[in-house]
Parts: sequence; structure tokens; C-alpha cells
Amino acid sequence: MSADEILRIENLQASFRGRDAEHRVVDGLDLVVRRGELLGIAGESGSGKTTLVTSVLRLLRPPGYIRGGQAWFRPDPTAAPFDLFAVEEAELRRLRWAKLSYIPQGSMNVLNPVVSVGKQLGDTLLVHGLSKAEARERIEDAVQVVNLPADVVDRYPHELSGGMRQRVAIAGAITMRPPLIFADEPTTALDVNVQRQILLSLLHIRRTLGTTIVLVSHDMAALAQVADRLAIMYAGQVVEAGDIYRVFAEPLHPYSQRLIASIPTLGGQRRRIEGIPGQAPSPRNWPPGCRFHPRCPMAVERCAREAPAPRSGHNGMVECLLADAP
Repeated sequence: MSADEILRIENLQASFRGRDAEHRVVDGLDLVVRRGELLGIAGESGSGKTTLVTSVLRLLRPPGYIRGGQAWFRPDPTAAPFDLFAVEEAELRRLRWAKLSYIPQGSMNVLNPVVSVGKQLGDTLLVHGLSKAEARERIEDAVQVVNLPADVVDRYPHELSGGMRQRVAIAGAITMRPPLIFADEPTTALDVNVQRQILLSLLHIRRTLGTTIVLVSHDMAALAQVADRLAIMYAGQVVEAGDIYRVFAEPLHPYSQRLIASIPTLGGQRRRIEGIPGQAPSPRNWPPGCRFHPRCPMAVERCAREAPAPRSGHNGMVECLLADAP
């Protein structure tokens, strides 16, 4: 693991136990997060994006569990990396929020409506050993970073709009100034103007604090505006990853091509918006061979029986039998 990498995930397998079957939601996933970047993770609902994030943070709860793999974390480039899956729970509690934090999906609803914003954000800081005065100062700084008025600290969540509550959740994630933040669908259920404010807040955090951000979204257009690199997930695996400009200009995997073709455009040459035929497969029983082949317009006979190996080049990777390395 090189010093410019802050996180390296190898062969991650995360499952959910069902009554009569195991759901292998994340199944053999590999991913690298580089220090200081904003990495976008995209894919349809059910592709395993949220399970990936909660697994790395060890927030996956029963019936979910981690079957195998490693998550090598290196918050300090001068120190040796360590496996987050091998860390004791007490040490993990010390690492959360201080070294890696989380903006959860639906974070507008995670705030306690009868507890003030300052009290809620301050509890985490007090647990990490800060005094009340230090915690208050950190909270006021974080609120300012996400462009909220100072009096938000003393207000209650029910007094705030949806966008303000979302930014409070982001402020909570940066109070300890962690080097790595996972943001899981932070713009869901917000109007386009508020979405833009949230995305600008994340860019401002990355620029001013030097934070590495992993932004999970099904909104490819939003990721195109803010991400440095993009990883495409399908059926529990990363099927393509690379520089954001390369992936959008020359998508190599047929699934990536279909996702980009489904984005509406304004101006320029008109084109038909194309959806992806069929439905995403069930994690109870992934298709043999390439998992996308039942929906792929380019599939050939070998795609149904031969699982593609990752092909890596200087500009990313792709898992497709018919694609060359990027």
C-alpha cells in the first residue's frame, strides 16, 4: 500500500442471512481510495453501495456480517497501514469521527428533534476527550464551514429546513477533522438548488481541510460535477474505475455506458435517453459468468460462463471480457 493511498479494500465480502438463503450483497470487491481525492461511487439501487460503506466503518448490523476481506487504512502517510476489520471495538470507537467519519443515507432524519444541534454534535467531541469549551469552538467552526448561521448551534432540528439539517449532519462529520469521510447519498430527497449547496459544501471541505471524501450516489450527473475519480458498482462488485473525465468520455464497461446514456442532456445534439433493460440480479443467486450479461446488449456466449478478471491500465480498471484495459 503506497503512501498516496488512504484506504485499500481487498476482496471484501459482506452478506445478509435470510431465512433460506444467504444474500451476498458485496462479493469480492476491490477498491483503492487515494489521499486527498473525492472518489465517486455510482450504481443502481441494490448494487451494494451502502453495504460497502457500512462494512468498512464496521456499522453493518445483523443479519448482515462481513464474510471476508481486508480494509487497509492509512490515515497517517508516515505510519504503517492497518486492517479495519482486525481492530478491536474499543480502538474502533476511538478511530470513528477522529480518523474516519460518516454522513449516513437519509441523514436529515438522524438528528434527535428534542435535543439542540450543539448538544448532539458536542456529545461526540466530549467522548473523544475535548472539553465543553473546545467542543463548542469546534462545532461553531464546523457550522461556519458548511455555510450555516452561527445560531444554528442553539436551535433544534425541527426549526431547520431539510437542507440545513443535511448540512448539520455534514458539520457533525467534520468536527474532529478526520482525514477520510464517507458520504452516502447526501443529496437524496433535496431539491436541485439545495443539492448544489450540499455538493459545494463537500468541495469546500475537501479544499480547506484537505479531507478525502468518498461520495456514494446513484446520480451520475452530480458525480460528474465534483468527483476526481469514479468507481461503478454492479452486483456487489466494482466493474469499472478511473479518472472521471476518462470514464465519461470513454466508458469501457457496457454497464457504465448504459448509466451514462441514461443521463438527460441540455443543448447540443439531441439523443434518445436509453434505460437499462431488465432488472438487477438478486444477491441470493448471482448469474454465472459476467453478472451483467443477462442485460448486456454486447454479450456473447462466453460471457455467460466465464467471469471476467479485472484489466488494469494507467487510467483505471475494467471487468469485461470484451474491453481492453483503460
